[in-house]
Amino acid sequence: MYLWNRQITFDLGRWAEGVATTLAAVELFNSKSATHTDAWMPASVGAPNVMGLSSRLEAFAPFAEERAGLLADPDVLAAVAASGPCVTEVEDRLSRIIHVAGERGDVPAVFSAVAWQAHPHDLRAAVAWATEMADHVHAVHGHPVFVGASQWGLPNGLILGTSYDSLAEFEAAGDAIQAEGSFLDRIERSAGMAETIQSWVMRRVT
Repeated sequence: MYLWNRQITFDLGRWAEGVATTLAAVELFNSKSATHTDAWMPASVGAPNVMGLSSRLEAFAPFAEERAGLLADPDVLAAVAASGPCVTEVEDRLSRIIHVAGERGDVPAVFSAVAWQAHPHDLRAAVAWATEMADHVHAVHGHPVFVGASQWGLPNGLILGTSYDSLAEFEAAGDAIQAEGSFLDRIERSAGMAETIQSWVMRRVT
């Protein structure tokens, strides 16, 4: 299984227009596609002018081929053109889901993620550490946690993602991790996190 993700950054002066036109484009794509795409907005954490798009994929090739074919559709091209002037940056990532702690279940209402790029010689150790951390935090707070690994979009990239039904669950899970007490020790033993690191708390808006 894969997770395809697109991070879109809007011009702050055209944020409202960018959100509206991008959501309209997502709705159009979903009406014409066999694969559903979800849209995400920051839950008051992270850059406010960012939107995330994501799709869960059993296989990548059919998704990519279908999306390429949709770009010949004049309605799709018009929808993309409407949002384009509002966008300052777009980044795509494709992560293979290599480990899930708990039952991943349906697409959640709230999603937190930490993503980073490992040094190539640290990648094996980084994957092992991420898997151990996913199992640990799931055991503490009970919410499903997955590990994704990527060589596409972010080479040597890793992501730890956690699903919640609400922001209240996200907050309670963070409190539980802090109360358990070993988080800083585990971070100190981490491997391969020095290159880049980003974190998000996102609310699903579709």
